[in-house]
Amino acid sequence: MKGKKLARKVSIIGAAYTPLGDVRETPEIKDFSEREMVAMAGIAAMKNGGIEANDIDAFYVACSGPNTDAKMKGGGPFFAEWLGMKYKPTMFLDAGCVGGGVALNSAVGAVAGGMYDAVLVTGVNINMSMPKSYYPPHIRFDYDNETLWDNVYLGMDAAYIRPSTGGLAPYDSDLMVYSKTYGISLEEIDEAFLQYLIDKRREAVLNPKAALTTESFEEEGKRFGFDNAHDYLKSKKYNPFISYTGRGKFMGWAMDGAAAVVVCASDLADKYTDKPVEVAGISVSCSTEKDYPSLKHVEDMTMFEEAYMMADITDPFTQIDHMYIHDCPTLTIPIIMEQARYVKPGTTIDYMKNGDFTFDGKRPLNTTGGRTQAGHPRSPAYLMEISESIEQMRGECGPRQMPIPPKTSLLWGGGSGVSKTVTVLKKQW
Repeated sequence: MKGKKLARKVSIIGAAYTPLGDVRETPEIKDFSEREMVAMAGIAAMKNGGIEANDIDAFYVACSGPNTDAKMKGGGPFFAEWLGMKYKPTMFLDAGCVGGGVALNSAVGAVAGGMYDAVLVTGVNINMSMPKSYYPPHIRFDYDNETLWDNVYLGMDAAYIRPSTGGLAPYDSDLMVYSKTYGISLEEIDEAFLQYLIDKRREAVLNPKAALTTESFEEEGKRFGFDNAHDYLKSKKYNPFISYTGRGKFMGWAMDGAAAVVVCASDLADKYTDKPVEVAGISVSCSTEKDYPSLKHVEDMTMFEEAYMMADITDPFTQIDHMYIHDCPTLTIPIIMEQARYVKPGTTIDYMKNGDFTFDGKRPLNTTGGRTQAGHPRSPAYLMEISESIEQMRGECGPRQMPIPPKTSLLWGGGSGVSKTVTVLKKQW
């Protein structure tokens, strides 16, 4: 694929995501099953793109762990009538937390190749409760701890991963190499991550769909008797280390949610919207846990270069305005940011410490509040971030709007296996 261009330009014309929360409690999604969640996001994305279901040629649905967490097998048809797309082609896939991104890549390829003109791409997961076989899907039950962790480890290759670390071992190893390579202590890296959490919490509070929180870490810490956010976040009781370098709050809370985007041939996009966003570059790859530790992941570097070539990006540091990264855990950030060349080698920790990764900072990153603070709905998360990127480009993010709307955005995500994808978006108006 290296150096290739899409046979036909492809744009995203509409995007949306549901409020994040718990379907047993959150008012906007209370008692929803996966079907209602996909319908809510999908219909909103079509409305946002000025297109109707009749004009959509196919629809894709991504769901992480569908057999266990949603009690679905081959579930695409389960959503057809909810979206007004009965009898249309469908794809149902699982690539863990990056499922939405892999589905997007597949849809872009189908449109670029001329198979379809418009495709609805959706992702959904209900993570905070589980259904039972033969029960109506809106009736949910608590996870028992054994089932919960068994489902988590289904996405990790037992031939390579250490089961006691929750999948954090590879990132621990990466950070230790990073620490030695650039002469930055693990304590300094930890402090930088804590500042990142504080900054992302501020953005999450400004995001009405981020149901995880309504208060800053300063306010939260005071409730537990701490004078400042840093002391609170360094507490062994409230934010203990769960691996060598990873604390509990460095992980993303698994919230319930759905997201959707409408992919359309660029030469048809003006028929539906005056603010299309081009999918200028895209790539998908995979690796295994045994590829770590490294500061140069072959699969990631290959994806970035493929996507950059497609998008005519030669200097990401000056040409990329905005980036999203799968920050569950936050340990991924230094390696991926620098492989992407969004920041210079060895500088991520300084950017974190200085608060430069905010929507109003020098190098905006994860302006939803990130998966650690906005919530991590797993399969729809990548599409949620695509939606946020488009809203930023259109100047629609309200109090967390970047002062200068970005012209180019970069997204990176990883999921079970490990599956990975990269997307470059470009403003077209």
